[in-house]
Amino acid sequence: MELSTSSQQTDSLCTLIFENSAEAILVADSNGKIIQANPSCLNIFEYTLNEILGLEVEKLMPKNLKKIHESHRKNFVKNPEFRKMHSGLTLIGIKKSEEKLLLEIGLSCVKSGNEFFIICFISDVSDREKWQNKIRYQQKILRKYLGVTHSLFLILDTNGNIVMINKVGSNILGVSEKEAIGKNWFDRFLPLDERESTRFFFNKMVNGEIEDTNTHENQIINFEGKKRLLEWQSTVLRNENGEIDAILSNGLDITERRISEDAKKEALIAGQEIERRRLAQELHDGIGQAISAIGLNLNALEPELEKFNHKFKTIYADIKAKLDNTFEEIRAISKNLTPKILEDFGLARALEYLGETIDKSTDVELHLSLHGDLKNLDIKISLSIYRIVQELISNALRHADPKNINIYVTRGSDEILIIVEDDGKGFDPEKVTIGLGISNLKSRVELLKGQVNIDSSTKSGTSVSINIPL
Repeated sequence: MELSTSSQQTDSLCTLIFENSAEAILVADSNGKIIQANPSCLNIFEYTLNEILGLEVEKLMPKNLKKIHESHRKNFVKNPEFRKMHSGLTLIGIKKSEEKLLLEIGLSCVKSGNEFFIICFISDVSDREKWQNKIRYQQKILRKYLGVTHSLFLILDTNGNIVMINKVGSNILGVSEKEAIGKNWFDRFLPLDERESTRFFFNKMVNGEIEDTNTHENQIINFEGKKRLLEWQSTVLRNENGEIDAILSNGLDITERRISEDAKKEALIAGQEIERRRLAQELHDGIGQAISAIGLNLNALEPELEKFNHKFKTIYADIKAKLDNTFEEIRAISKNLTPKILEDFGLARALEYLGETIDKSTDVELHLSLHGDLKNLDIKISLSIYRIVQELISNALRHADPKNINIYVTRGSDEILIIVEDDGKGFDPEKVTIGLGISNLKSRVELLKGQVNIDSSTKSGTSVSINIPL
């Protein structure tokens, strides 16, 4: 009696599971006749139980697939093999309304005496396939886009290893996509002097401190060992849990553009130097000569001074003194426009003369501190440094109203450091519009691959530091 009750409970439980399973279950005999189907199966194919019982399973498939499936079914009966759901076995099914379905099938079988039953576990994956088709289409479009864009697209894992690179990127690097995958970006494709700073920002992104970066530049080394300059924008990629597991970077090769920009800057600066020489020459040969002529005429009047009264003698002396001062100022301006002293005696002496000129012509105390060998420098570097210091002093005198200006020029083993600071009224670097002078200064520094840092406040004045690599 207890055994009978237990068997009834088991049968009831099996029936309950069969009826309420979210997965469609269909049972057919060895001849392919449907002998049972649960509600989930009926919902998929839109049949009632009475309508589907006794039908051949091939009735649930398109006509063109019936013979093929019948052959597979007979082979399965001869050599039954358990097939798990999601094992890759998919079929096209058809509803009562003739609408097609994409089905994923799991198969099992049961023998009971001489009877052989096929149990089909069915899952409708039509919607999933639609999404996968959309994803495949989007991936296809993305691959096409990545193939025609001029930018390098790069995905790095959190260790800096290349996960994905587009064709443009592999062409820039000079390696195939397959060869690039798995390589460490920093160790393999960045110059030694770029690795530390670039990896620093990369790690900040990996740690979630930066979501994406503004445009920045760094050099890379291709397979042939040649350097290219790229302009980058990067962003983090998060997984379904919101965790950062990769960094996507978009890089544009700006090597040729930068060469062109630098050539234009060099041409502009060269043009300015030519114009300075022209003005200096005109001051010397034009106004300078005219003042000299006026001076000679005044000198010719000196024998007649005894005939004049004291008032006119005073006026004469005042005119002569002002004329001499004007002539000296013109000479100083001419020398500053074309510092021949720089070519003859080097940067140190030229800066000293510049300081002496400022001391004589203004009330500002100028303090010059020079360190290291400033003699054996390329003339272009020397001239650029002279113009940089000259521009910074000029800016301080025009805008800061300082009492003191300190100038430090130091040559180290691999760079030149320039610092010009004043105790004037200062300014807010973020609010003040950059003028032509500072713009020219930055152009000179950029051509020398240097960096400019401006620190200013209304309380402490202004300090400008410039590093120029040698």
